[in-house]
Amino acid sequence: MRDNGSFRVQVMDLASGTVRPVSDTNADESPSFAPNGRLIIYATREGGRDVLMTTTPDGRIKARLVSTQADVREPVWGPFGR
Repeated sequence: MRDNGSFRVQVMDLASGTVRPVSDTNADESPSFAPNGRLIIYATREGGRDVLMTTTPDGRIKARLVSTQADVREPVWGPFGR
């Protein structure tokens, strides 16, 4: 969602309509909930590179996914083996 010129990942409480940002960066795009609903993955820019980040739906826990030296965009949840 665009927020004062920045693109941030935000979640909305459907009962109250309250919108809350869950990311700290300002160039976020392509957010996607994990199949189990416990994480959100999204693409952003950090240190001049395209990276993938994850966050919990409440925004408390955030992590950058480690990748090679290449820029990474277009997050997708892969198939999980059973």
